[in-house]
Parts: sequence; structure tokens; C-alpha cells
Amino acid sequence: MAANIFSGFSVTTDFPDHDACFGNPTNTSSICQVPSQVMIDFLNITNPSLYFNDYCNNPPVDSCAFGYCPNPDVASPAVRYSTYFSSLVSAILVLYSPDDVASAFFAQLLNVYSLIVAAIVAIAGHNLTKLHSVVALVLAASPLSSYLLIYVFRSLLGGQTRLHGVFGLGKHLNRALVLIMLPLWVGVLSFTTLPTSTWYFQQAACDTTVASNHIASLFFIPFIIFFKVDPEAGALILASVLIPWAIAIYRLRKVIWAKHNKIFPLGRLWRVAHFFFYTVIVLPHAIWIFNIEFILPVLSPHESFSATYGQLLAIFVTVPPFIQLCMVLPRVPRWFVNLAWVRFVTGRRKPTYPGEGPSTESMLPLQDDFGVVAQKTEGLPGSYIDKSGFSNSSSYE
Repeated sequence: MAANIFSGFSVTTDFPDHDACFGNPTNTSSICQVPSQVMIDFLNITNPSLYFNDYCNNPPVDSCAFGYCPNPDVASPAVRYSTYFSSLVSAILVLYSPDDVASAFFAQLLNVYSLIVAAIVAIAGHNLTKLHSVVALVLAASPLSSYLLIYVFRSLLGGQTRLHGVFGLGKHLNRALVLIMLPLWVGVLSFTTLPTSTWYFQQAACDTTVASNHIASLFFIPFIIFFKVDPEAGALILASVLIPWAIAIYRLRKVIWAKHNKIFPLGRLWRVAHFFFYTVIVLPHAIWIFNIEFILPVLSPHESFSATYGQLLAIFVTVPPFIQLCMVLPRVPRWFVNLAWVRFVTGRRKPTYPGEGPSTESMLPLQDDFGVVAQKTEGLPGSYIDKSGFSNSSSYE
């Protein structure tokens, strides 16, 4: 059957395939003498956009006339925003929804390794610039990746964590995959910082012309520069962390030191929902996103969205975490309206929903170390409250 279908097709092994037109100036055949419309369009490019596209199909190593050419499969808005969304949602699910820990963990692990391994393959084939190599690595270095490393080290030390389901006893492969991720990431990043003469990267001339051979470091200092350029905004960011901490310490001082701890009980403060959500979820992700979005348009202003396979795939990758987030969101309003500061602003001294007092300020599945009676809340999955006003749904932290 296959032989009948392809009986009229043969693959040529000669180059060029129209050899009669090459190397024979006496050939007056119209096929050889009349250029195709494609060739005419190529030889008469007058549109700067078309010329730039043709230039970037195979950019020269020793020229940086137009800056870095865009790489839509690595640094386009679709890929970046998809990575931001997936990491943020996975972090929320890992920390707030015990039922979704395993799926969020493997989704993040797949995302990180796909970025790092794809960068390694492209670098090995000399098909990636130093800029886009660093972009891929910075996208992989999300706050959630740091959380996974912290929790795997805690599990190796015998600590019980909220990721016990993926890092507990017998989960050697999961632990190994996370532990390998760190040296692999550091190794690739270190390789990109080596001199251009060590390894050929695409558009090597731009590494000096655009970034003065400091591409890697440029992605880690924008937030510091932000504090220097706009100290008022930097002061507001610090105040948004320090003032709530100070207020909570004062308000909860009797509960915090209920057992007359000699050591400052940071773990009890960590149970307050605002501290954990803001200092672990919101602020680190804001810094991570700001660093990328601030410096990338400066180094590569040509990055834009186009409906390519890689970018559309990146968009569809966000569908599973979006569905998981939608399943959690209906439970958030009850938790939110009972937060102490919300009740203070709205003038409500008592919680809106019966049985949910100040304790619902936390919806974290944290350790049960207060020795008090716990009861199930109507908050997020696995969240319990106790008489001290903290969450203790499990023995993990």
C-alpha cells in the first residue's frame, strides 16, 4: 500500500537539485535565467521589518547592528507570563492546598527541567544567545523552586513538612530530582558567564555591545537599583513588611509568649496569614517578575508575541493550574472576610460565619504544637483553627 502511494516520489541525493542552472553561464533556459518571485522579493527588501526578520534567521556573530534578535520560544511575553502564572499558582497550591501538593510539585519540576534542559540542548548546538540562556535560567529560578530546595533539605534532616507527601520517607527519586536541579542550574549559569572565546554563543558581539559582558549579573540587580533610583518606593515596600509584623507582635504578644518562651517564637508569628502570604508568596514573586520585566526590554526590546507553536504551547500549559486555582477560589472569601484587619476596617468585632473567629486568619496546614483543642474550619482544604487563633491542621510546617 505504502509502495503504491509513494511510487511516484523519489528523493534526490544531488545538490543542487537543479544542477543544470548552476556553473553553466551558457545555459539560456528561462528556468535558469528568470529568478523566482521569492528571490526577487528577497533581493529587493525595502521594508525594515522584513529585513530584520531575514537578518535574524541567521544573525552574524561579529555584528550587533540591531541588538539581540528575539527568541519567541524563550523570552516572548506568552512564555514569560505563562511561567509567572504557573509558578505563582503552584506556590499557592503547595502552601495552601494539601490535596494539590503532588500535582503542583510535579508541574513545577517539569517546568524547571524543561527550561534548563532546553537551554542546555540549544547551547550545545550553538543556537542560543547568552541573553536567552540567562532568561531561561532566571525563569526557572522562581521562588517556588527555592521553596522546593528548602523543603527537601528539611526533609533530609528529618523534619516534618507540608511537602511530606512528595519528600517523605521512600521518596528518593523526588528528592534526587530537586537536589540535582540546583547544581545543574548553577553549572549552566556559570557556563554562560565564561568568556566568549570559551564557547560560541549566537550573536556573541551583542554580549559586549549591549551588556558589556555582564548579562547574568544584570538580571539580579534591578530590584537593588530600584531602591536606589526610587528610595521612597523602596521604603514603602519595607514598611509593608515591617509595620504589619510590628503590629501583629504587639497584638498577639500574650499568645506568642503564652508559654513564656525564652527564645523569640518566630514559628508562631509565621502562622499569621498576612506574614506568610505576603513575605513568602507575594513579595518574592513580585521581585522575581520585576527583575525580569525591568531588564529584558532594555536588553532585548524586540521580544513580542506571535502565534508560534512554542508560544501557544506555553499558553495552554497554564490551563491545568488555572483549573486548580478555580477550585480553590470559592473558599477564599470566607477566609478573607474574617481576617482581623478586614473586620477592623468594616467595623465587625465578630466573625461573619459562625465558628470562624480570628483563627481563620491563617489557612496554612501548619504544625500542631500548641496543645490546644482544634476544630475544622470552613476555609481552605485541611485548615484547622485553635483557641489561640492560629492554624494547626496537621503536624507539618
